[in-house]
Amino acid sequence: MQLCQLFIDKNKSEFMLMKMPDEVTPDNYQGWVSQKESESTIQAFEFPQKLLDQIAMEYLDENQTDAPYEAKYVLMKEPDEEALFISSLELSRNDDEKLDVVRNGLLIVFDENELQHFSDVLQKAWSKIN
Repeated sequence: MQLCQLFIDKNKSEFMLMKMPDEVTPDNYQGWVSQKESESTIQAFEFPQKLLDQIAMEYLDENQTDAPYEAKYVLMKEPDEEALFISSLELSRNDDEKLDVVRNGLLIVFDENELQHFSDVLQKAWSKIN
């Protein structure tokens, strides 16, 4: 499993996907993200729901193959809240999880070969909603 963070430049025109060092975990990655933001003119990318929906649709529209993708939302609830919210999008193929796309731009990568495909899908989805 590899952790990556999606950043966008301050002009909101270019995405950058950075792999995190192995010692960074899902529990302590925020410090690493803050350090990267302070070093350059980038900011962590927060996925709007509309973009997550479009990414899911792009993956599902590719299902004309023998090995279709599955896209599943993970719902969570804050302890002090009543409502559920979508925390991430899980992408899998043949019951093999490929990638978790977390709302705050964290990507949990189970198949590194999926990163290029995801980057292409992200650009396509981004251009459709903007």
